[in-house]
Amino acid sequence: MARFRSKLSLVLGLCLALALTKTAHTAAVDERPAVICHQGSCYPRIFRPTAEFQEVLEGQEIPTGLHVQMDFETHKKFAKLMDPNDVQEKPATDSILVVDTDTPGTFQHQVGNHLNDMPPVIDFQQPDTAADFAQLEENSRMNLQTVFDSIPELQEISQNNNNIKPAAPAVAPVLVQKSNHQIYSELVETLKINQNNVEIAQALEELTDLASDMDFGLQLSGGDGLRTLVKHVRCLSRDRIVCEDQRRVRSVAALVIGTSLQNHAKAQESAYKHNLHKVLLTQLEIETDPQVLRRLMFAYSSLIRGNQHPGVIQDDDIERLAIIYNKSTDPQFRRKCVYLMSDFADPDMQYIPAEESSNSSNAAEAADAAEAAVMVAPVNVGPWCETLQQENNKTTEEDQDDWEVVDRAVELLHASYPSSCILTTSRSKDEL
Repeated sequence: MARFRSKLSLVLGLCLALALTKTAHTAAVDERPAVICHQGSCYPRIFRPTAEFQEVLEGQEIPTGLHVQMDFETHKKFAKLMDPNDVQEKPATDSILVVDTDTPGTFQHQVGNHLNDMPPVIDFQQPDTAADFAQLEENSRMNLQTVFDSIPELQEISQNNNNIKPAAPAVAPVLVQKSNHQIYSELVETLKINQNNVEIAQALEELTDLASDMDFGLQLSGGDGLRTLVKHVRCLSRDRIVCEDQRRVRSVAALVIGTSLQNHAKAQESAYKHNLHKVLLTQLEIETDPQVLRRLMFAYSSLIRGNQHPGVIQDDDIERLAIIYNKSTDPQFRRKCVYLMSDFADPDMQYIPAEESSNSSNAAEAADAAEAAVMVAPVNVGPWCETLQQENNKTTEEDQDDWEVVDRAVELLHASYPSSCILTTSRSKDEL
């Protein structure tokens, strides 16, 4: 009894060991990849036979029960499903059909070390019928599909490509040209919110082109337009370096103001009501940069020349202008100041009627303004008259051109305001 139990335990142990071995073998097999990739091509690890011979690729495993052939010269294997007629009732196991390339169309059947001539089983000649070509094409398609189906990554790529919708044909963008009013609004908005001096100066330069237009010139002479320009004419910082960085902005802002007011009666009227002449005089007193000073004088002159308001320049304005002139050492700026006073004293340059004054109502308004100007007490031009005569006393022969400009200004001031422009004894009336 004990011996029987010992044998039974031995048998059960052997069975268990075989089962574990088979399980381990199966697991090891399962761990091998189902697809072999060789030299850029991927195909199933297990050869999939068909009714026709197909090449067994590198590394493929051939299932049992197939008809296998080998070419000893190329060492390539070919296999297909077993057909009893091909082997002529001979067992297929452990047999190899060797292709004899010297005798096309025949096989040599090798069993062990003996070669026996066999009748041709398959004709290796190229297919010459449409049916043969169709079958060959179908077999190739099935093989490719089999490899494709065994690779999940290829299936995922194909599915993603199918889901991609074709892109719409490119349409050239239509360029819509902005109107001047749109450009004006965008530029003014940039001046309001932008803090970059370079971009502000660029916007002001673009605005200069629009400022010469009567409509935009009027908009820039009051309201948001004028407030925005005045903000950029000033340097509100006490830091000298900050003000130097803003020189270009101040210069171009003054240019825009002068362009919008030049020969524009309505714009001059609007700017005068907003006290712009006092603002510009103040900036002329505190500005130090020569280029900005010239542009400020251009803006101030554009406001004064032809302005129909008799009080546009008052006594204190004349005195302040004389001080500004004496303080400057820039010849160009000083000449602009002299030209301004000449135009101010020239009767032909005073109260130029606006272009729109062709109708009777506007003409009447211009006449009323001229009459009011006559009734106003003349301004005291004494500071300017004295300053210019002193300047002429200092001139030399090299400054002859400047002497003539200053002398002409003294003559006009004396002719228009004889009570306050008193000629000095060094210059006689005959010399003027």
